[in-house]
Amino acid sequence: MNLNRASLITFSIVILLCALNATPALTEAKIVALKDTTIIQFESAGTLRPKLVSSSPTEFKLNINCQLSNLELSPKGLIKDIKAQKDSVQTTLTFFLKKPCNWYARSTPSGYEVCIFPQNVTKIKTIVLDPGHGGIDPGAISKSGIKEKNVNLAIAKLLKKKLEKAGLKVFMTRDQDEFVPLALRTQFANNKNADLFISLHCNASASNKYASGFETYFLSEARTDLERAALMRENEALKYEKDKKNLDADLDLVLADLLQTEQLKESYNLALAIQTAAVNILKDTDRGVKQAGFYVLRGCFMPAVLVECGFLSNRVQARQLNDPKYQNKIAEAIYQGIINYIKDYESRYGL
Repeated sequence: MNLNRASLITFSIVILLCALNATPALTEAKIVALKDTTIIQFESAGTLRPKLVSSSPTEFKLNINCQLSNLELSPKGLIKDIKAQKDSVQTTLTFFLKKPCNWYARSTPSGYEVCIFPQNVTKIKTIVLDPGHGGIDPGAISKSGIKEKNVNLAIAKLLKKKLEKAGLKVFMTRDQDEFVPLALRTQFANNKNADLFISLHCNASASNKYASGFETYFLSEARTDLERAALMRENEALKYEKDKKNLDADLDLVLADLLQTEQLKESYNLALAIQTAAVNILKDTDRGVKQAGFYVLRGCFMPAVLVECGFLSNRVQARQLNDPKYQNKIAEAIYQGIINYIKDYESRYGL
């Protein structure tokens, strides 16, 4: 009796595993072209497990865990051409698009679908610079009394002149020694319809007085202790704010929204361009591109980065950061990074 029951359970498990691993049968595949959206729809008798692979704004690949032997999809709407590669267990579809697009994929009750819609791609014309801290918030302070808020503002003013000379429109969240709440900084950038947001800061280390170097952050979850330390330090400005009701939104919600757009990827590209130019020009320690959930970067509707120009806790670097000539060198490095990013961006999107 027990043996028969055990055998039945074993047989049931085997049948279940076979069902889970079975190749689903595709019953229909079609493309629906609406006014400004194109939808690729797949219907199946089993569970589809497609993998969406983005390669460029005008091309993407979709790997589907079944053989689409009778598949006949004709280009329609935003889709210019389709190529299929098939084997015994899966099909890889490459979609070529007529213009730069965003897309998202989702499971449906009867299968799977991919929605494609055009990107609103324009030339980069407007930049908002955000000199960190200010007013009652001094930021980091060196042992000799150099205040981060003053260094940030000096670099921002120099950078503004360079960018304006290149024909870009530039706004600053503050142009004097005043306190600006973090949420209002991103709101300011959104109101100005900025194409890029650059927040300027200086670093500090409580545990290592010799720490030095340049690093650039984009919005994402902090992964390492150093990233979490930087996050806590820069978010300390919240203690000076009276109204925090809009600042405690769950970071996961912000990230989920960003991940559905190109902003997170472009923020990383911008951070990488600035970091690369800074290391080449400043010849300083390369602390790399990092990620953390800085409040000042939240809510930006454009690529946004936070730059740490050097360490005020390092006696030698503090003197450099307070030197107008070195401040100009930093401004030049960030400027070159921004210009390099703009050239790459416009080349990728054919602008």
